Amino acid sequence: MKLILRFRTLLLFSILFFSIAITTGCISKTKTDSADNGEPVPITLKVHFGKDEAFIDAFIKPAEEKFPYITFEHVDGDLEELIAGKKAPDILWFWDQGWLEHASELEMTYDMRELIEEIGFDISRFNPNQLAEWQKFSGEELWVLPMSSDRFALMYNKDIFDLFGVEYPTDGMTWGEVVDLARDVTGERNGVDYQGLYMPKSGSPIAWTAGNLLDPETDEPLWTENDVVREYFELYKEAYSIPGNPYIPEHWEEGGWPELFAQGKLAMAPHWFMPPNEEANVNWDIATYPEPENGVPAGGWAMGVSSTSEYKDEVMKVFDFWYSDEQLMNNTFIGGPLSLPYAHLYENGSAIEKAQELDGDIWENRNMEALFSLPVAEPLETVSEFQDEDIVYNALYEFVHEDQLDLNTLLREKYEEELVRIEEEKSKK
Repeated sequence: MKLILRFRTLLLFSILFFSIAITTGCISKTKTDSADNGEPVPITLKVHFGKDEAFIDAFIKPAEEKFPYITFEHVDGDLEELIAGKKAPDILWFWDQGWLEHASELEMTYDMRELIEEIGFDISRFNPNQLAEWQKFSGEELWVLPMSSDRFALMYNKDIFDLFGVEYPTDGMTWGEVVDLARDVTGERNGVDYQGLYMPKSGSPIAWTAGNLLDPETDEPLWTENDVVREYFELYKEAYSIPGNPYIPEHWEEGGWPELFAQGKLAMAPHWFMPPNEEANVNWDIATYPEPENGVPAGGWAMGVSSTSEYKDEVMKVFDFWYSDEQLMNNTFIGGPLSLPYAHLYENGSAIEKAQELDGDIWENRNMEALFSLPVAEPLETVSEFQDEDIVYNALYEFVHEDQLDLNTLLREKYEEELVRIEEEKSKK
């Protein structure tokens, strides 16, 4: 997903960045001095994150207890403005790869491989495909460490299936099977209208199963002739053509379909996983995400060391603490034990035990393995800098929204629009 970036002139940024380099150049970039008594000299690490209480409880308080000589300062806002205000952070937080792209454009990213080797940080705990997802901007360098993983699943309401006398979804279903199943659990019962299926926009499988949307070498649009894209467009249309399962734009908005699911009126929702809120009285369970031939993306959040930090070694020590098994298992901010980035915590059962310990009522008699039994998808090796998944999703929205729109006509039009868009973006470089 592309992030819309705001840039000042290259000259201004060069001056600002050069000023920072001069300011920090006379100070050790990676070592903290010791006082005469041998104790570390107190330092302050700037964290690119707002003063969120949950974040403070999960990250800051444990680290300040572990490292009494370190104080953390929150710096929030656009990185470019922070640099200009001489408040460049030491620790970068990334909600997604788009934020990483922004940081790289500002030359704030830093290759942590040497720091990782020096401290003995065990990088093998991460799935290599998850690391590769984040490395699409950095090549061989390692700018971030994943802090969490997204989990994808097919959520379903057992009571609706019981009401219609239909067997529950099972692991390993294809998208076609899910759409067919939706027909059997769509309709009116006892004066209540039930919808069989919500088809996801966020977390759409187009993002990781269709391959390159643009040719990495020529930037020519490929998705308009891609059979996988065409198949998903047709499946979405088919799902929303089921009588009683209408396409409702609000369901694609934040809080739309989860509200319908929480009301007990939606039978199935394939999506990145988020259980119904505590107030919802829904008898739900999950199956594996449909047809993940290439696995599912890891996604999630990540952290990195800023290139301008004077205390890179100390940041790495903090990371080593935050990324320990114990700290991750008890970190409620990142989404709980089932969002951890380490496979071994699932393989040895400790993450599942922790989830049951924290939220036993939620996970009683649920198919928990559906959340992490699928492999992490191998990301594309090269991607055009002009590739924009939102373009595809917007076309999908248009196709589903317009009943009489012909798919071949739409894709031809989008091909021409893509050519214009790409040329316009190239002209701005």
